[in-house]
Amino acid sequence: MTRFYVVRHGETLFNIKRLYQGWCDSTLTENGILQAKELYEGLYAIPFVKAVSSTSERAIDTLACIVGDRNIPMEWDKDLREVYFGQKEGDYYPDTRPSADVDWIGYDFCGGETRDEACDRFLHGLARHAVDGNVLVVSHGAVICRFIQRCVPDLWAKRNKPNEIVPNCSVTLIDYEQGQFHLAALPDISYRKK
Repeated sequence: MTRFYVVRHGETLFNIKRLYQGWCDSTLTENGILQAKELYEGLYAIPFVKAVSSTSERAIDTLACIVGDRNIPMEWDKDLREVYFGQKEGDYYPDTRPSADVDWIGYDFCGGETRDEACDRFLHGLARHAVDGNVLVVSHGAVICRFIQRCVPDLWAKRNKPNEIVPNCSVTLIDYEQGQFHLAALPDISYRKK
C-alpha cells in the first residue's frame, strides 16, 4: 500500500492578491516559506520513500523546504499541477468567480479544464508514483479539493472559500492500494510545527 502525504503548496503572492493561479505561477511569500519550513519539522519523523511535486515553482519550492537536508529522492510531475483555469488565469477571483453550479463542473467554459479532468490527471500522476510505503507529494488546492469533493460531496457545498477545505501547507492523506484511491484523512494543518 502507498500512503500519499499530499501537501498544498505554501502561501503565494497570488493567494494574497486573490488571483487565479492554475498553470500560471507566483512565488511563495515569506509566510509561505515559513509554512513549508514548519512542515519540515512536522513531517521529519515520517520515513518517505520518495518525494514528488508538480512542476509549478511554488510546489517545487515548497517541496525543497519540506525535504531540506534529508536524503529523499525528489521528482517533478506535470500531472500534479493545479486545475487549468483557462482565460481566468491571473484574474481577480472575487470579480470573476463563476456560479456555484459552474464552479462545481470547472473551467472548460473559458478554455480551461473541468474539475473532473484535472482530478483524473492528478490521480493518474499519483498512481505513477505509487510505491510500497510513504510518498510526500506537493500539489495544489483545487485538484486536492476535487478529490475530496468526490469522496465527501457535502463538505464542498458548506465551504465559503476553497482554502477553508485545503489551507496552504495542509496535509491530506490518500491511500492507494490495488488500483484504488481512498481518502484516509482530510486536510490537516497540525503537521506544521512552529
